[in-house]
Amino acid sequence: MGHVRLGLLPRSKAWKEVVGLIAAGADVSQVANATITAAENAFSFVMNDIGYTEAVWLMTQLAIAAKKSDILAHLDSVGISLPSDATLTDVTTSISEALDRATDASGKRSDLGELAGRALVGAVADALSPKLHTLFPSDPDTMRAALSTLGKQKEFGELSRSFFARLANESLQYFLSKNLNTNLGEGMRFATMNQKAQFDSALTTHTREASLIVETFSSGWFSKHRFEESGVISRKSSDGFAGYALKKMTDELKAGARSDAR
Repeated sequence: MGHVRLGLLPRSKAWKEVVGLIAAGADVSQVANATITAAENAFSFVMNDIGYTEAVWLMTQLAIAAKKSDILAHLDSVGISLPSDATLTDVTTSISEALDRATDASGKRSDLGELAGRALVGAVADALSPKLHTLFPSDPDTMRAALSTLGKQKEFGELSRSFFARLANESLQYFLSKNLNTNLGEGMRFATMNQKAQFDSALTTHTREASLIVETFSSGWFSKHRFEESGVISRKSSDGFAGYALKKMTDELKAGARSDAR
């Protein structure tokens, strides 16, 4: 069983240009834009990654489960096993375990697959937390009610947007991390942690704004396919959605980088 570490892309010409901007003292927004442009091929690795496709599959199944008479039974059937009095920690832990089993079974664990898993866990936590008011709800019906909201068209769009925004941001940060750490300090592009934080904020803004197009697409896609497939969503449909949503996200990031570049 191998763990794929993607160390080649940061050494490409495009990534060297990004690092050059950092070292030359370019504005943080310029560096963020160059980062997105340089990452044009980065998501091609994610597209065929079992960790990514499984994360998208589980996201669709969380939404499908929401409309089932027994939410927990459907989640259990796709590997998310929860006790009747589940807490938010139980939900996020079970999602992580389901993703781990899928990637372990494939023998193809990768860094980007793990980023996709983290993005899903974070997106689900963000979606459920406001509805629970606490990490440990004392009433089992509270968690079921929170989970049931994920099956609404609008909520699925918001969950999907949060997932893709997180995935894009963390993936781009991943490819830059080896270089940015060597450019922090006196005489470097980022003299202080505050300047590095400005860059992080610029990149987060890019990814969050770009993800709006995925929210709109995801809402319509989910409603259409749940209807056409009589209340379920197949893996084939989920994989198709995973590919097209990621392409839309990538195209939007690149378009934003071109229009905002200075």
